[in-house]
Amino acid sequence: MSLNYNIFLHETDKNALNALKAIPGFTQLLKSYMKVWNEKLFYIQNMSTLVHITDQQLSKYKDMLTPICKKLDIEVPDLFLQMNPYPNSYTSGDTKPFIVMTSGLLEALPERLIPTVLAHECGHIACHHVLYRTMGQMILNGALFTLLGQGVSALLTQPIRAAFYYWMRCSEFSADRAAILCDGSPDNMMEVCARLAGFSKGIDEPINMEAFMQQAEEYRQLVNENAVNKTMEFMTFGYSTHPLNAVRAYEASAWASSEQFRKAVNYCEAYQRGENSFEMPLLYNEKHYLNRSYQEVLRELEEQGLQASLTRFMEKNGPFKEGGVVSVSIDGSRDYKEDDWVRTDAKVEVVYYQPLTNEEIAREHPGQLCMPENYIYYIGKDYKEVEMELMRIGLTDIVLIPQKDIKRANDRALHRVSALRIDGRSKFSKGDWFDKLSDVAIIYHEMAD
Repeated sequence: MSLNYNIFLHETDKNALNALKAIPGFTQLLKSYMKVWNEKLFYIQNMSTLVHITDQQLSKYKDMLTPICKKLDIEVPDLFLQMNPYPNSYTSGDTKPFIVMTSGLLEALPERLIPTVLAHECGHIACHHVLYRTMGQMILNGALFTLLGQGVSALLTQPIRAAFYYWMRCSEFSADRAAILCDGSPDNMMEVCARLAGFSKGIDEPINMEAFMQQAEEYRQLVNENAVNKTMEFMTFGYSTHPLNAVRAYEASAWASSEQFRKAVNYCEAYQRGENSFEMPLLYNEKHYLNRSYQEVLRELEEQGLQASLTRFMEKNGPFKEGGVVSVSIDGSRDYKEDDWVRTDAKVEVVYYQPLTNEEIAREHPGQLCMPENYIYYIGKDYKEVEMELMRIGLTDIVLIPQKDIKRANDRALHRVSALRIDGRSKFSKGDWFDKLSDVAIIYHEMAD
């Protein structure tokens, strides 16, 4: 079981990414991007132009990174330092993500805050943001046009652009939460926001965080005051990749005061101790599992840390395929929602549809045989052919009864079955069961005397 990053995933992050994926043209754009995406090229560029931070080079930053990755349950990414006076850090790549810090970041922030920045970037990796963020960054700097050529302009529609930037801003909140979780409090994250807003470490005055948070609250009230202010905010910041510093600090403080944060801390601590019983958020509601292969559902539940029991449902009661899941209940309830918190030792029952096999059905009917066809199948066939078929399936007590009603030798009904009775039943269905010693009467048309 891997760490469940839903413990710190911001709700707007998830919703914004789903909205982005639902926009017509986005899937085509992503496929076009993946055809030409070359992750190795990024690595070559980094190794040739940036400082690679290792155990032998600026090792104190590498030492900061390792425990963060352990806590977030991710592999330790490559770390680089870039000569750039603008204070910034970013994560890029896909299967092998890397983190870049700028020299301006190290000059702007006290060293004690660098682990918070690294934890923020690792949060992007843990939330699986990196591929989409890399693509978004290339849209921002125009590199995607060069990579994909002129045809990309038709794919990069205004809705996709706006949705991409909105999601990138929302994803920052999730990464901030990861940093808060690693730090154990929002204080460092809030200070990072204040310093990136302008309070560099060269300023002697101490930061009045209460005043900075009041600034954030005043901004929120101003924007929410009326639609005009909301529109002005979008026009000003709609194509920004990061939310406003004061807003980020406000969000950090609010989450750290929530019940979700308390649960996330408890989850993380139990996970680090290797315990088997603790609370965690659900990734999906029941609808996600229905009619999927029960083996696949069991595997997915196990990956989330939940052990499920299996119950077989044999009656066809809806559009369920064989082996498909009919229901998934948790502690007897099916009315659970995505992000609901449950204990890992919760009782999970997976009910799946699997009809009885022919062998199982036969075991339920000892000494009997199953009719392969219904009665209509035999009507109109040659009586000798019907007799042979019935003997082949195991019926032996067969009586042939001629019905002498044919007057012309060339009548097509001659020797054809007019009725078939098994144990006195003239009508039966395919799949009906009869004793092997049942009385069978084949009535057929014969020449009249």
